[in-house]
Amino acid sequence: RYGGISIVSVGENLMGRKARYLFLIYVLFTLILVYAAFASIAASLFARDPRVATLSILFMPLALLLGIMMYRMGLGMGPSTVITVVLVIAAFVYSYNHGVVIGTFDPSLPPGEGGWVAYHRWVILLGLYSLLAASLPVWYLLQPRDYLNAYILWAGLGLAAIATILLGTQSLKGPAYTSFQPNIIAGQPTPFWPAIPLIIACGSLSGFHSLVASGTTSKQLASELDALFVGYGAMLLEGALAGLAVIIPISFAWNAPELIQKGVIENNMLDLAAVPRYSVGYGYTLAKTFEMFGVGFDTGYSFFTLFASLMLSMYVLTTLDTGTRLARFAWQELFDWLANVDKNLYSIVTNKWVASLAVVIIGSALAYPVLEIGTGYMAAYNVVWPAFAGANQMLAAIALLTSALWVYGVLNVRGGTGLLILLPSLFLWVTVTAGLAWWLLVILPVLPAIQQFGAGSMILFTLLLSLLLFALFVINFNKLSRQAGAS
Repeated sequence: RYGGISIVSVGENLMGRKARYLFLIYVLFTLILVYAAFASIAASLFARDPRVATLSILFMPLALLLGIMMYRMGLGMGPSTVITVVLVIAAFVYSYNHGVVIGTFDPSLPPGEGGWVAYHRWVILLGLYSLLAASLPVWYLLQPRDYLNAYILWAGLGLAAIATILLGTQSLKGPAYTSFQPNIIAGQPTPFWPAIPLIIACGSLSGFHSLVASGTTSKQLASELDALFVGYGAMLLEGALAGLAVIIPISFAWNAPELIQKGVIENNMLDLAAVPRYSVGYGYTLAKTFEMFGVGFDTGYSFFTLFASLMLSMYVLTTLDTGTRLARFAWQELFDWLANVDKNLYSIVTNKWVASLAVVIIGSALAYPVLEIGTGYMAAYNVVWPAFAGANQMLAAIALLTSALWVYGVLNVRGGTGLLILLPSLFLWVTVTAGLAWWLLVILPVLPAIQQFGAGSMILFTLLLSLLLFALFVINFNKLSRQAGAS
């Protein structure tokens, strides 16, 4: 496991200190985009369905209670889990009829007419939450909350898989093909290649995961042999989740008459924004499944729409505070050179509250705007998501290139086995580079000024950083090849 060091440190060992700082800057910018995208999604979720906000808020003290019971009271994992899961179910029942409303929300109205008050307030409150959560000890909130999340996500995945099997192919409504260049990102024609990494984000490959896997997960493995099961198995599950996220809202609920009758959609599921599309599609699919067992459609739809929103909320909040914590670490490491210049300034700049606050302020500024696209209004994630996705996939490409260099230079693996890592990483790097260039040329000019300056400058800078890192990779790969030839 190479000492359990992060992919950033692996890059430094193989390509030098320059690579380390380039890596850290890239990681920091990517994580800020992660924060912006997920803060916007969470704020949109809470504003659209205040019940999700209630349940998410109640979930936090329950996670704290779980941590205290396990680590301070010594109850053990089993009893602590049972008690907390029962309380989570009770919280879900309470939230079903109680929503936290902190302002008006009507996405059909422009922000100036009060349509997005709740959204803007949630962006601010989520910033305060992230600032606090990223600075607390891991065992206090993050670890027990992620542990509880696992039960919700497993239940959601299991129910979705069962529903897909029971409904079968005869229930599929969505078209097998629509277009290879639909209007997706910012309402612009979006070609399948090279833009697909800007849409999928982490459903296929994720640089964000490479940071956690290399520096954190590797330390927690009981044996190096477990890496295959944990790493490969987790990515298969991520792919399964991505597949179900496409199948359920599109294939089953495409133009469902029940949804048209309710006024949820006019023609098909593409009438909805991405976040409600998932919740509505999940609610519809599970409602039709449980209708087979005598549960009324309206009851099932209301229940499972809330459950789908809860699943998404838990996933989003986990990414939000974990991403903020990782960005804080990247910020602190990026300024470690200050310790030799001015220790007082170093202690201020790298203070955990200062580092977290910097990330939250920049990320919130990107998440806050509401965009006018066509004749409607959309939350910032509709634009920030492709920027985050591209940066995330590029980080994955760079991590793969670094891994290929490690296999070549440290393990001394040559031939076909080495190419199994090298060729996919090169293909991914070329694809994402082309995708980010397309985003800068086509999408950036139609964005609001704050997004042009914020997300645009970050994507431009990360693209330049990736070119520099790729150049370092080529230089060091050739160097290792010459050394291998000489020996």
